[in-house]
Amino acid sequence: MSSLNSAENSISLQRGRAYGFFAAAMEYPEGELTGLIRSGEITKQAKQLLCGIYPQLETSIDWKALSNAGDNDELSIEYTRLFDVGGTDGPPCCLNSGAANSDARMQMLEELVRFYNYFGLTSGDAPGNELPDHLTTQFEFMYYLCQQEAECQQAGEAADDYLRAQRDFLKRHPGQWVPLLNSRLEEHKAPAYYRALGELMQSFIQLEQQRIESVVSQLGEPLPHEKSVEATESPIVPSKSDDVPVSVITIHRKPH
Repeated sequence: MSSLNSAENSISLQRGRAYGFFAAAMEYPEGELTGLIRSGEITKQAKQLLCGIYPQLETSIDWKALSNAGDNDELSIEYTRLFDVGGTDGPPCCLNSGAANSDARMQMLEELVRFYNYFGLTSGDAPGNELPDHLTTQFEFMYYLCQQEAECQQAGEAADDYLRAQRDFLKRHPGQWVPLLNSRLEEHKAPAYYRALGELMQSFIQLEQQRIESVVSQLGEPLPHEKSVEATESPIVPSKSDDVPVSVITIHRKPH
């Protein structure tokens, strides 16, 4: 593998780890995770990993806030208030992107499942039984695509399919949902940790979209067998008769 391919492979792996980090950082804050936040280890890991990919994040994020877990069980109580408990409209900062448009949620779930199934990922016993539109599930899918991109680079093969999928998936899902989630965290006075994490996720995804758009723009035309998510208005939505899985596999769970 050439030095150029080696560098690209390294960046792809780092980007995958970044999505794995976000998935882990948004888990329920108990035990080890809370300890990592308070000790500053989360901040250290995030800064080292994410600024290594996009150095401009160094000065645009309140890094100290990522070490602010509050007193005692404050963070876990706030997690429940923000993400778990709500009235008829659900929690104020729901982590399921379909909650932003309940009328179109079934179509969104169908599209997400088609995204996952297209790459051989099927419904199954996911830890936490996350729905296909859950933020951590979407981040884990991006982790998977980045890992597959890196494997193609390692083998000297074209990673065009995975790059186009990253572009389309980010544009249609996390790229739309994370900014809205971030604004809701501000609106509902989330703890400093979650506000900083929301800002970091949004800034990272914006930089990711710019990067991937640039890379994909240099690719050749897709081969006939390749399917771009943006080929039609709703290219991977099944017919109404299809069953919609209620959860997808957890593709990646970042170890502490």
